[in-house]
Formats: sequence, C-alpha cells, structure tokens
Amino acid sequence: MSAPSLEEIQTLLSQIPQDLPPLNPAPSIPDNVASIIDHTLLAPNALPTEIEQCCRDAIELNAATVCVNSSMVAIAAKALQGTHVKPICTIGFPFGAGNTQGKVQETQKAQEDGAQEIDMVQNVGLLRAGKYGEVFEEIAAIAQAAKPAKLKVIIETCYLTREEIAISTLLACKAGAAFVKTSTGYGSGGAKAEDIRLMYQIASAHDVKVKASGGIRTAEKVKEMVANGASRIGASGTRAIVAEFKTGATSQQAAGSGY
Repeated sequence: MSAPSLEEIQTLLSQIPQDLPPLNPAPSIPDNVASIIDHTLLAPNALPTEIEQCCRDAIELNAATVCVNSSMVAIAAKALQGTHVKPICTIGFPFGAGNTQGKVQETQKAQEDGAQEIDMVQNVGLLRAGKYGEVFEEIAAIAQAAKPAKLKVIIETCYLTREEIAISTLLACKAGAAFVKTSTGYGSGGAKAEDIRLMYQIASAHDVKVKASGGIRTAEKVKEMVANGASRIGASGTRAIVAEFKTGATSQQAAGSGY
C-alpha cells in the first residue's frame, strides 16, 4: 500500500467530468431508514446518562450504530452489548489537526473500549498544503491501529475545493478506509449533494463507501444524499427522520435542529 503519485492524482482530476450525471439506477433506501443511520451524539457537554439514552433510542429505532466521542465509547459499548447496534466513535474530532501519534493512541484505546467503527478527521491543513504523502501515511496508520474496526475518513468538504475533495477521497481509499465521510458537523457547512456525487464517483471505483453527515435533518435530505451515492447517514435527529419517512410530515425537530 503506497500513496498515489502526483501523476495518478493528475490523471484522476483530468478524468472527472465537471457535471457528473445522476446515478442510474438510483440507489434505494431500505424500508427501515434508521438501518443506514449512524445515530449521533457528539456534543462536548454530553453526559454519560445522555449517551446511554442515545443508545436506548438507537436500539428502539433499529439504527446502524451509535456514534460518540472516543471518551464515551466504552459507555456506548456496554449499553449496546448484545444488540445489533454497533458502538462507533470519532478520532481527532472535530478539527483533525492533532499529531498522528496522538490519533493512533486514541484509536487504539477506542478499539480496546469496544469501537467497531472509527470516524477519523483528516488533517485538512496538510491536505490543503499539498502534503499528500503525510495525509496518506496518517490515514494508513490509523486504519492499521483500528483493525478489526472499519475506518471512515472525514474529509471536511466545507473547507475544500472540488479538486481537494477528489484528492482527499482518493487518499482515503488508497490508505485503507472503508468509508469516506463529508463532514464533522462542526465546520462551516455540512453534506452537499454535489460533493457526495463526486466522492462516490471516486470511492466506488475502489470498493469504498460514502457517508453523508452534517445538517441532515429531514427525509428529503436523506433521499438526496442516498440518490447521489451515500450508503450511510450521520444524524442526531434520527427519530424525527424516521417519523417523517413514515408519515411524510416534517417535524419541527427535523427542520430545526440536529447534527
């Protein structure tokens, strides 16, 4: 496993159409939409009791996972033990600007505490500076430390150009990611359809999936993300989204709040 060369990156960029066509056939959403949602509680002031309630909600809703900060993943793992819902956590969250050694150690501890998936934040500053080798090596190191947990790489699309989104996606795919993810939810913006479609165009060629997160609060937004290639959704307002899929009515909670 090695970092893509500059020639490979330039070739990739030259081959991506400016306007990507819609996916055909359009991906479908399962009957239980919660089964593709990472039910999320990443607030820095979240209490252990709130994490436990988040887990109970996820079990009730049949969510895919519960996503928490790494210090809380042991609590989530205990609360979810014996259920189908996976405990997962973030690494280097929300800025991704810490050193690699610290991220690796955080990953190892999270894996020991029961995390079954790891959502790491890439070093956006290094990526934007063109230090692609360093970004790749960090992702590869965390992918190795996370095993057997799957790795998602949050590229934080709101801070990137179209070319940088493409390069970030390629680096994550080459470095061992199982998913490439749009956003932390703490940046200047969240998931956008055009970014998901671009990420899918690259990731799907490497058998890597796309997770959309940040500002996804309604059924319509979920449909838009899935239609453009997302197979996993990050959301805190899972209950409101599920209710909207069932009734077709947008709740006040879905429209106004959530990760």
